[in-house]
Amino acid sequence: MGVMQLCCVIIYIRKVYSEMENIYEKSVVKQKTAADNIITLAAVLVTLGLVALSLLWEPLRLYAIAIAIVSGMVSWRIITDRNIEYEYILAGDSFSLDKIINKRRRKRIINCDLTDFDIIAPVQSKHYEEHKNNYAKKILAVSGDAQNEEFFGILEYKSKRNLVVFETDEKARTHIKKFLDQRYKG
Repeated sequence: MGVMQLCCVIIYIRKVYSEMENIYEKSVVKQKTAADNIITLAAVLVTLGLVALSLLWEPLRLYAIAIAIVSGMVSWRIITDRNIEYEYILAGDSFSLDKIINKRRRKRIINCDLTDFDIIAPVQSKHYEEHKNNYAKKILAVSGDAQNEEFFGILEYKSKRNLVVFETDEKARTHIKKFLDQRYKG
């Protein structure tokens, strides 16, 4: 291996390493709420009610197994769709936010540049009070238990003004600050 090839390899390794430092990823698991528990209980009770009705009522007895299977599948789908996680990735100046349902299905909610944000600031600040009613769509990507780490951002995305609330830590805030300067109010 010649000196020139060795220099090229070193430059490539430095480039890859520096790009890896600019990538940040965080997963946030949404906490279960009382509404989630009520929906789960309702799904189970409706399934049991349909199965009991199909077994007790003579005209439906022939379809009891089919009713049990279909209502069980629908109930299972409703219950598992309540398991929601959010994942956001900061790579360079790009920001993407994904919703992960039951650790199987992933839905991209936002994919934009950090420079698209008009402002990013803590939820517990005067800036949130100024902007909290100035949006068309609100996206909550938080667990609900780390309010001191909740930040919000306002951006124009898909022709709508969006308010995005997400959780951060010091590493993410430092990364965001690099790209937003005056628009970061942390």
